[in-house]
Amino acid sequence: MTVTLTRPAWTTKLEVEIFDKLLDKHAPHLPKKRSQDPRPPQTEEEKENFIRFRIAGAAHDLFIVQVLARVINQVSDPELQLFLSRQLGDDGAHAENTRRRVQALSGRDPIEDIQQQVDKHWEYQGDLPIRNWQGFLSFELHYELHIVSLLLLNSRTSKINDPESGKFAAEVILPDEAVHRLGVVDWWQRKFDKASPSEKEDLVAQALEADEEGQRRRNQYLRDHWQLSHKAIGIEIADLPIIYDAWRREVLSYFLDIPISKLPKLVSVND
Repeated sequence: MTVTLTRPAWTTKLEVEIFDKLLDKHAPHLPKKRSQDPRPPQTEEEKENFIRFRIAGAAHDLFIVQVLARVINQVSDPELQLFLSRQLGDDGAHAENTRRRVQALSGRDPIEDIQQQVDKHWEYQGDLPIRNWQGFLSFELHYELHIVSLLLLNSRTSKINDPESGKFAAEVILPDEAVHRLGVVDWWQRKFDKASPSEKEDLVAQALEADEEGQRRRNQYLRDHWQLSHKAIGIEIADLPIIYDAWRREVLSYFLDIPISKLPKLVSVND
């Protein structure tokens, strides 16, 4: 089967349209916009849970930094190197801001706690992100695009947040992450467009196989992180597994230019 990328441009507007369509189908009771602003953590328990949540976020970003630092040295494509350099610098800044905000909230530097969480990402992922281009694509998809469903649900249903953290996220993190997602799409499309029809079939099969491995490796982490998110910021997660699986199918359908109905049965976050 020969595939050709014919999808509309991937944009944040398209992301919201896809997500809202999935809510209509799988969780129509969930809101499509925020009804009230989140409040700061108040009790000591809420503050401690929020700090754990923010440490996890810093670790997510620092893991990306550590992966990209290795990958940049392995690729020869200067356009890809420039994109990865931007992504590395942005996520390094995000992690550092979170580190300093946690320090202000807790009175201690959490850098060792952050690195311990980064080590867990490496344990789950193994060498997949740095093994080859297939593993790297899986890494980018899982750490940038597949998590968008969680981010959108967070933006609408979370009940607790630190005002300073929220301001930095809105003004810096969200615009940066949109650039990262568009960069991943651009890299894949450039790679895909250069391939012959037979090569495209191989690219699709290899990309899908690596993404499935990435999902199996991520499942336990995701389930644990969602529980922490619910406990720390009050995000609604009861419907998240089915929404996440459906969102991932939408992303892969777009990337591989295969109708969702033609995709094989995929690994579920609940597997």
